[in-house]
Amino acid sequence: MVSFDGYKMLSQDMQAEILLQFGVYTELIRYTSQLNIELYTLYDFYVEIYFDKVTEDPIFLRPFNLVSELEPYWQLIEIDSLFETK
Repeated sequence: MVSFDGYKMLSQDMQAEILLQFGVYTELIRYTSQLNIELYTLYDFYVEIYFDKVTEDPIFLRPFNLVSELEPYWQLIEIDSLFETK
């Protein structure tokens, strides 16, 4: 297991390798005019992958460990089905 600080010190290539091997895809994607941003969890922190919207190439990774930085994803989480009665 890599600590958050240790992960941030790695090269982007090494970060990507660890993320693809051990990360969990959350299925949450933010869309901007130029980027698609996918959210992963890795150990006890989060990593965003920024993709170029036109080429779909990954541009960079952004790890973070503050829950407040998840705010842009809160509106993407569907919770209505949790309240449905059968």
